[in-house]
Amino acid sequence: MAINMWIALGTVSFAQALYGEVQHREMINIPAGEFTMGCKKSDGVYCSPGSDTHKVYLDEYKIDKYLVTFERYQACIDSGYCTEPYYGAACNYQMKWSGNHPANCITYKQAEMICAYEGKRLPTEAEWAKAARGPKANLFPWGNTPEPSCDRVVMNQRVDGNKIGPGCGAGTTQAVGSKPKGASHYGVMDMAGNVFEWTSDWYSESYFKKSPYKNPKGPASGSTKVLRGSAWTAKYRDGLALTVRWPYAPAGQGYIVGARCAQSAN
Repeated sequence: MAINMWIALGTVSFAQALYGEVQHREMINIPAGEFTMGCKKSDGVYCSPGSDTHKVYLDEYKIDKYLVTFERYQACIDSGYCTEPYYGAACNYQMKWSGNHPANCITYKQAEMICAYEGKRLPTEAEWAKAARGPKANLFPWGNTPEPSCDRVVMNQRVDGNKIGPGCGAGTTQAVGSKPKGASHYGVMDMAGNVFEWTSDWYSESYFKKSPYKNPKGPASGSTKVLRGSAWTAKYRDGLALTVRWPYAPAGQGYIVGARCAQSAN
């Protein structure tokens, strides 16, 4: 940006200048209580290895209603706290239209930093699962039916004859919260589709069999972190079900990977 523009902006951040006032910072309260985590063959969807059904109790907590957007992430960069994500190809940083889109191509550390900058943290895998599936362990955020479609999810489906299927015809992500019919039981947006989300847990296929009943936080160590959710490239119900969990290297900068933040109630 030219020096004279910086002078004209004064104390206005680059995020505000580029995108306007930073939005989508709302959080939703998730009540304390027990829920069912994991899946079984009779659910009729893909169960990731080691996703045994088990009961979990979580204390009350809060989770972002929306995925972290580029306007939120840019505010953290402007402060000097966050580093720039990778951009180019399908990585949307610095695209003029991407301010209210989920920040993709961010590493685990960058996801941690944006959450810390906002006084939050990454959710545990269990916190993510409860916020997504609700008290009835829904297979999709809105319930078990209807089947996923672009009416509810940013996914790989042709729309109005458009030959470009990914992102509901956009060929990329879409604005956060743009599919209100796809909200979870608690009102959390984009828990399926748009981008996968970092959680704070290390990945292990055996953890569900031995995890503590109350407030599990994942294994003490590992080589990969747990991604939850799905992405704008997902095409089938098995890939969009809330039972999906994937290992991903913390240094990964995938164009289908983003983040959502959480906060303890106390």
